[in-house]
Amino acid sequence: MARHSEACDPLLGGDRIGLEAHLQLLQEGEDKATSYFLSRLAGEPCWIIDAKFGPNGYPHFSHGFRARYLKLKSILPELGDLLDTLARKQDLATRIGRDIPLILAGE
Repeated sequence: MARHSEACDPLLGGDRIGLEAHLQLLQEGEDKATSYFLSRLAGEPCWIIDAKFGPNGYPHFSHGFRARYLKLKSILPELGDLLDTLARKQDLATRIGRDIPLILAGE
């Protein structure tokens, strides 16, 4: 997990800053993991799936960091809780939690 920012045109909402994470989850019966690229922008109450790649590398979808103008897909709340805890332990966020808008450390 890491802090991430990208410049964005003001017409598309301006610069985006938040957290990003890459998870590889092995599902029961699979030999290889599915890859998830996640982000949570400052002020957002949950983690969003930016990209998902199947065990064979097949791209189910790939929107990129900050793409909030598309249909959003979030992760299971319990998985979000684990990522929130990790963000606090790594001192990346001062406020984060289930349905609690993200406030990045140093903001």
